[in-house]
Amino acid sequence: MQKCLVTGANGFIGSELLKVLSDEGVEVIAVVRSRHSNIDKIKNLKGVSIVYCDMDDIHNLPQIVVDRDIDTCIHLAWIGSFGEERGYYEMQLRNVRYALQLVDSINQMGIKRFVGAGTLAEKDVLNYHGEDGAKPNPVSFYGIAKVTTHYMTKTECARLGIEHVWCYLSNTYAVGSTTNNFVMMASRTMLEGRRAAFTSGEQTYDFMYVTDTVKAIYYASSRGKAFTSYYLGSNSARPLKEYIRIIRDTIDPSIDLFLGEIPFNGNPLPTEAYDGSKLERDTGFKPEIDFEEGIKKTVDWLKSTM
Repeated sequence: MQKCLVTGANGFIGSELLKVLSDEGVEVIAVVRSRHSNIDKIKNLKGVSIVYCDMDDIHNLPQIVVDRDIDTCIHLAWIGSFGEERGYYEMQLRNVRYALQLVDSINQMGIKRFVGAGTLAEKDVLNYHGEDGAKPNPVSFYGIAKVTTHYMTKTECARLGIEHVWCYLSNTYAVGSTTNNFVMMASRTMLEGRRAAFTSGEQTYDFMYVTDTVKAIYYASSRGKAFTSYYLGSNSARPLKEYIRIIRDTIDPSIDLFLGEIPFNGNPLPTEAYDGSKLERDTGFKPEIDFEEGIKKTVDWLKSTM
């Protein structure tokens, strides 16, 4: 990979990925929503050129980007990734259309590899929704849209002769995260002295520090096999209750935990769903930061912001 186009380039994961790409000597065309977007984290990175294109206009990308020697597109942009917006089906469906229009656009630009950012929520959907009696939560529209995007972009790439690589991202956390995923939510709950109520935490989970996540994306993008999906994780998944206790002990071991107070809706994923050995086998990727180290950094940062 010598020159790469990245959508969602100024986001939490995108800005960290651009640092890796820059360090690796990859030229980057960073696609940012508008001139009002915050580009402070990426504007001075070596080898990074910024272009402005809202996803509503992504079909115009071939007219906006003049380069015709780009070899890879990494698609990170997604509206409604967190909170209640995951349950807005019209918004989630727009993401599917955007991704397909992006594939058609990069085909016009001569880009021959498309890398999509998926999620563990896809596996949750496929593991639970087809069962009789299943009662999905509205936020499942997010996972369903990701599954649809995965399979439809793969089909469109095959039709157009573009290599397709899909990355199932595990739960990503870190210093500076503005998301409210489980690690960040649980940490803030305990730091603010609110009642630490959770499910029983028997289900297996996995969390990865953002620097490992973006390194894994880089490895999958540059070394991964075409028409292959990879799980990007820590290779050390464990029961959720263990993570909860580690977060608690990092903040204050005396905090009472109320495990089982919140019901769990769904089917736990099997342990093999968190297997990252295929990525390691095909690309050589190995994570570097374990949860104990990553959560200490994150909690220290959260304390400094309170």
